[in-house]
Amino acid sequence: MKQTVASYFINNKVISWMLTLIFLIGGTTSFFGLGRLEDPAFTLKDALIITSYPGATPQQVEEEVTYPLEKAVQQLVYVDEVRSISSRGLSQITVSMKNNYGPDDLPQIWMSCAVK
Repeated sequence: MKQTVASYFINNKVISWMLTLIFLIGGTTSFFGLGRLEDPAFTLKDALIITSYPGATPQQVEEEVTYPLEKAVQQLVYVDEVRSISSRGLSQITVSMKNNYGPDDLPQIWMSCAVK
């Protein structure tokens, strides 16, 4: 006669309880081994510099604001890439830091850039 899984565990209660106990212990151990951060830490390696120049044409913004700021930012040894957009009355510069700087280094780097 063919026996189903349910009838096997009903007939063999010791095996059923042992399997339940193993799953309970394994699940509890796994649950307490999970990370507990609600918001995991991540490192910001990009900054956005926005400069307003009301009434200026895109060319004026580029020549008088964007180029000088880009030149100053590119002199920093921490910088990997600089991208910019010059539009009417507004300059947007995106600065990306090199990957070899970790989460402990970046707050100090951002502060030193803000002071200069």
